[in-house]
Amino acid sequence: MLTDKLRVFHEAVNAAIGEVGKSAAKIADRVIADAFPETADAAEREGADKMLRQGVIAKITSMLTKGGGDPDQTDFCEIADDFMPIVERLHSHSHYVPLPDVQEYVHVSILIQNPEWLDAARKFKRQKGEETLAEAKVLDELYEAVSRTPSPTPERESAA
Repeated sequence: MLTDKLRVFHEAVNAAIGEVGKSAAKIADRVIADAFPETADAAEREGADKMLRQGVIAKITSMLTKGGGDPDQTDFCEIADDFMPIVERLHSHSHYVPLPDVQEYVHVSILIQNPEWLDAARKFKRQKGEETLAEAKVLDELYEAVSRTPSPTPERESAA
């Protein structure tokens, strides 16, 4: 039963992507009532509809960014065996392509078929990594400065 509900959800998400694009919020608004009508009705009656929506948005976001799509579909079968040892070392199945005509997370199998997108995704990831490392260096510097400075003890007001 749960598998059937999840299958309906995945099918609804895939259909909604074709209609509204890859906006998790727009997809959620399109699919909640269709995929889980009883849950949506109960959540609305009990005032939990916003929480349900946030949870569905989080799940859809995960599906879009981490490749958590339909479990019956695997895009890895489209990847040549020569590339699999490299692909298997990736932590994410989808990566952001910042090109103006794309600007979304794209599955590795599609990146392999589009070297220009793969190049843009790797450069974007490297840029984000360099930004993260630069921020970490500043935090290291701040930590060192804080560690060298004796922490002030809060003065307690004396009761008068």
